[in-house]
Amino acid sequence: MKYLLVLLFTLISFSNYADDYNPMDGYSKAPLSEPVFDYAKVIVDSTAFNNWLNSNYSKLDSQTMKGPREHLYYLLSSYVSELNNKDGIILPKEKDLVLSTLLSWSERLGAYGTHLFYNQVKRDKMEPMPEIMKISDGIKVSAINDMFRIESKKGNWSTTFPYYFMIGAIGEFKATNGMETQLLTISTGAVKDNTKAGRSQSTLMLAYTSSNETESFNNYWLSQLGIDSKIESKTLGVKKLESLYLYDDEALLHKEVTFLPSTNGSLLVVYLGMDGAFQKNRQHFLDFLLQIKTANKPIKQG
Repeated sequence: MKYLLVLLFTLISFSNYADDYNPMDGYSKAPLSEPVFDYAKVIVDSTAFNNWLNSNYSKLDSQTMKGPREHLYYLLSSYVSELNNKDGIILPKEKDLVLSTLLSWSERLGAYGTHLFYNQVKRDKMEPMPEIMKISDGIKVSAINDMFRIESKKGNWSTTFPYYFMIGAIGEFKATNGMETQLLTISTGAVKDNTKAGRSQSTLMLAYTSSNETESFNNYWLSQLGIDSKIESKTLGVKKLESLYLYDDEALLHKEVTFLPSTNGSLLVVYLGMDGAFQKNRQHFLDFLLQIKTANKPIKQG
């Protein structure tokens, strides 16, 4: 029965891309080479997990959603690995029952923006999914091929990343340092790591303020992250950037932060990962930095 399901999903899932389309544009496919779950498990478990959520979703709150949300993205990352390994793509253009099943739960479990991709792969008879997780007015989220595009509506910054990365936080607020801040937190694809669980996602965080008090902004976030500003910086090899790095050997947690130049405010990117996952996903941290565009001249306010 298991292999019949695998064959069924394979038959309905895959399609060809246009010649000018570049899957996962700007991002390395290397982290996809070793999925957390094998393909047969993804197919069978996706169905079982969907049934479990249908029975238990109403009982979940913001705290108890965390475990199911993580499992959902382990399944999603593993399925994307299979798509890439088999056909060199990460998002089929045709309808895909596995992806539509997984993505149908993403926003309901607290991830942002995935309705954009669910609506691309759902069956025609299914109703389009509206935005469930609302985005702050000052930030725009859109889909370009198989990528999320996130941008400040005032044009201060923008970035892109693969749709299977999970947007865990996105918004605007006044930080405790008094600075108006735009924050984007995403989780990379899931990989095997050296923790007891044996798998995890890594975290990318982008923080921006229109304030040009860059030193104050940087020191504030370093303090929040528990990173000493006196740590010797190292060259990243990307955009002439340098980073500060710290390893917490008790928690097996790696922390890395870099500050990006901008003529219209202050911007930093943080990369966090458990031992093993940090190393495997680090190329996506570097790729993410290359996708960030900042304003090269002051932008009119208002």
